[in-house]
Amino acid sequence: MNDSGDIVNIYSDESSHTDNGDGLMLLGAIWTNPESAKLLSAQVKLVKLKHNISIRREIKWTKVSPSKIDYYKDLLDLFIDNDQINYRSVIVDKTRLDHEAHNHTHEEFYYILQYNLIRNIASKRVCHFKIYLDYKDSWSNYRCQELVRVLSNTGNLTGKFGAQAVRSHEVTAIQLADLITGIVSYANKPIEQQKSTAKIELVNYLQDKIGQKLNITTPYNVEKFNLFFWSKY
Repeated sequence: MNDSGDIVNIYSDESSHTDNGDGLMLLGAIWTNPESAKLLSAQVKLVKLKHNISIRREIKWTKVSPSKIDYYKDLLDLFIDNDQINYRSVIVDKTRLDHEAHNHTHEEFYYILQYNLIRNIASKRVCHFKIYLDYKDSWSNYRCQELVRVLSNTGNLTGKFGAQAVRSHEVTAIQLADLITGIVSYANKPIEQQKSTAKIELVNYLQDKIGQKLNITTPYNVEKFNLFFWSKY
């Protein structure tokens, strides 16, 4: 991917982002160029047809089952085999969060994480970054505006930023981000909570294909599959 003059689309999804004080909170994003995003959508339709699945059926981690395990592996292969499609996630142990001690709300912490998620991508290239956030509630458009404001006011980021909330069932890349983020989340659950053989199989499949574990922070310069475990608290 060229480092100047390009458009980079970032499709961000959230997992367990509510402030319930339990488990992991993850932000995960597929990022690529617009042409590869279009190609991905077309390829996903073909995979669905191959497995006799409606092209309108949304890809969801919560729907993973043993009977469709090959379908989900084929979806992962679309990501793995395309050098132009990348993934980054920020993972937080919510039991370690103390927003009051750090003088911010959980909502404000969301922007801190989104900023951290995107900064790694945006600091390495001068592009027009188009950020697509999964629509969650009536606050989604406000989140987009705030995220653009924060990113645009960051001195070491020289790209241009735009963001909009979209419905996940309409955007294939967000659905794929949901699947991969679900896999990362599951890989970091306590062993006694990993009870789905299908989900364990996908964890192992992805780890083997990318040649890295899903429970450790990757080096800053890794782009294909980048994980950052938040440890500032």
